[in-house]
Amino acid sequence: MLAVAAVCLVAGGFVLGRVTAPKPHQAAVVKKSAQIRRNKPSRSRQTTAAAAASPVVPRAIAQPIQQTLTARLQAQHFSGTAIVIKNGKLVASTSLGQASVKRHLANREDTMFEIDSLQKSLTAGLVIQLLDAGKLKLTTPIGDFYPRFKNQPRITVGTLLKMRSGLKTVGTLAPKYQSDRQLVDYVAAHVTDDPHQFGIWQYTAVNYVLLVGIVEKVTGQSYEALFKQAYIDRLHLKQTVMAYHLRPTMNYASGYNVQGQNSYASQQLTSLDQMHAELGTGQVYMSALDFYRATRSLMTGDLLGGTRAQLYRPGQPNLFYDAGFYQNVPGFLRANGSGYGYMTTMQLSRNGRDAVVILGNVQGRSRAGIIALAGQLRQQFLQAK
Repeated sequence: MLAVAAVCLVAGGFVLGRVTAPKPHQAAVVKKSAQIRRNKPSRSRQTTAAAAASPVVPRAIAQPIQQTLTARLQAQHFSGTAIVIKNGKLVASTSLGQASVKRHLANREDTMFEIDSLQKSLTAGLVIQLLDAGKLKLTTPIGDFYPRFKNQPRITVGTLLKMRSGLKTVGTLAPKYQSDRQLVDYVAAHVTDDPHQFGIWQYTAVNYVLLVGIVEKVTGQSYEALFKQAYIDRLHLKQTVMAYHLRPTMNYASGYNVQGQNSYASQQLTSLDQMHAELGTGQVYMSALDFYRATRSLMTGDLLGGTRAQLYRPGQPNLFYDAGFYQNVPGFLRANGSGYGYMTTMQLSRNGRDAVVILGNVQGRSRAGIIALAGQLRQQFLQAK
């Protein structure tokens, strides 16, 4: 597991995240390590889960799992919410620390967190819907949608999903936002294409930004509208919102960066341009239960057809990353995210009935430790089906 955690730390290290308030920003490449904006001291406080679980996720708290989850998170000075699902039931739920020092809010079970790169799995779900419908193929060249690549047929929808396209950027390309189309066209024009890296896995979010552009062109609808239809409306999610629709009255966690012993020393802020620039890759706030329900729908077949079997193949010896998940653990799919004060991780069984979801809002403590903890909980309490 230490090896897996180390791989995750590097592989998932592309920094993604969102904010609590907009700020002015110039069109440019954004290096996310430079986004610290404000310092505010606070204190951490454990809270009990305040919100009732969704009826579609029955609650059956198992004290040994609950106590283990809480104790191990406390030992890592964790701030956020974590849940364990076993056989389709919520068997453990712990919320610790502050959601917002400024707004005097403690983290709760229904608190929304920026899910960071976990969003890529949900974006992949929208792509798979088009594969199921025959409107796209894994072998469809992206040159059919982006003229710059019309003479490079080997760069396909499938290579974008696997992040083996050879395309990359430094940081996030964040032009002054006008529309999704303008953003995607800007990214397609400015992305670096390295033929020597084609077929080699490298984690870069631009693959999924380009996938969103393809989905929007095929459907004629915006990503936000498609996401709302597929997840929010269909599953009746109540704690899910796009970052740029956040309001101060909503129950969401602000992101912080730890300094010394102060978990809430530096609140993270981004601009509206940056929020939109994370198109399909890290611009959604969700509660832990909402995220579980959304990803569960990818596994069960109530959202996706048979194509999912081609993409969700955990434990394959030559498979590492596909469709938004790391897939090198037998029976389980994994994903991680971090940035702008948030760090997130999840492990989900292939049938969707078992999961560990950990959403945190303080960045800078042991991310590797939190990722490793998710694996330990899976091994100790859950079994692949």
